[in-house]
Amino acid sequence: MTEHSSASPALIGVDWGSSNFRAFLMDRNGELVQEITSPKGMLTIVQNGFEPFLLEQIAPWLESGKLPVLMTGMVGSAQGWKDAGYVDCPLPLSAMGQKLCQIENSAGLSMAIVPGVRGRSFSGFADVMRGEEVQILGAELLQAENTNASGGTAGLRLMCLPGTHAKWARVDLCSVASAEPEQGIMDFATCMTGELFNVLCKHSILGRLIPVDTEGKIASPFNDAAFDRGVAMAAEHPSLLHTLFSARSAVVAGAISDTFQLTEGEVHSYLSGVLIGAEIHTVTAEIGRPSHVTLVGGGNLTSLYQRALELHDIPSESIEGDRAVRRGLVAIAGTAGLL
Repeated sequence: MTEHSSASPALIGVDWGSSNFRAFLMDRNGELVQEITSPKGMLTIVQNGFEPFLLEQIAPWLESGKLPVLMTGMVGSAQGWKDAGYVDCPLPLSAMGQKLCQIENSAGLSMAIVPGVRGRSFSGFADVMRGEEVQILGAELLQAENTNASGGTAGLRLMCLPGTHAKWARVDLCSVASAEPEQGIMDFATCMTGELFNVLCKHSILGRLIPVDTEGKIASPFNDAAFDRGVAMAAEHPSLLHTLFSARSAVVAGAISDTFQLTEGEVHSYLSGVLIGAEIHTVTAEIGRPSHVTLVGGGNLTSLYQRALELHDIPSESIEGDRAVRRGLVAIAGTAGLL
C-alpha cells in the first residue's frame, strides 16, 4: 500500500484488468490518498474469489466506515466477476454513470462495475473496449482544463491509448435526446500492435535473431535510429506482411550493398517502429490526418508513440493513464450519485 495524501477519502476506485489489480482510495476531486497494486489480475482469480480478494485488499480503508466502490476493466467481462455488458456509441461522456452494473456483496458496500463500450470502428467493423472508456473520460476532463487555459486545438482530435490492444478514439460533439450536444465517444478502433510485437519477438523466425538473456528477456538496448527507420519503412511500404520480413532480410542479406542493414541487436527496435508506424498509418488512412493526438498511458511505450507521431509531423501530448482513470471513476461516481 502506498500513501499519497491526507485528504478525506470519498471513493474506492478499482482498475482490474486481465493481468493486474489496482485500487485507489480517492477524495471527491479524484486526488489519490492511497493506492494498492497487485499482479492478481482477473485471469488469476476463480469465480468465487473476486469478492474475498477485493475485500481483503481494501479492508484497511473501511475501518473508519463504508465507502462506495466503483470498478472498471476486465473484471466486468463475461469471464470476470460479473458481466457488466456494453453501452453503445456514439456515447455521451456524461452517460457513463447511467448503466452501472451493481454488485451485491457480504460487506454491504455500494459496489458497481462500469460497463464496456461497443460500436463501429473507423473501418466499419464491430469493436469493443472495456476499461479504456473510463480513461478516455478522465483524459477528456483533464484536457478540457488545459484547453480552457490554452485556447484548445482546432481540427480532428484523436485519443490513443497504447497497450497490448491499442485503442484510438474520436471524441467529439454528439447529440443527446432533449439536451444540448456534448462531448462523447463517436467511434474507435482497436489495433493488436502490442500483442503482435510480443508474438513476433517470442514465437517467430524474426524473434530468433533478437539477443535474449538467461530469463528470455531482450538483452540488447533499444535503438532509436532503428525504431525511426521502422516507422519510416511502414510509411513508405504499408504492406505489413511483406515489410515485417525486412527485419530478417536486413540482417541475413546485409551483403546486398544497395539495401539498408540491421544488426541482430537492432531487430526489436526496428520491429517496434514498423508496427507502431503501421498502426499510425492505418488509422490516419481510415479517418484522416489528425490535427492533434492525446496519448493516454505512461512509460516507454507512450514515449515511443509520441516519437512516431513526431516523425509523422502530428502534434501530440500525453496524459498519465492512472491519473485519467482516477478522474474518470470519480466523474462517473458523481453522475451515478455514489458521492
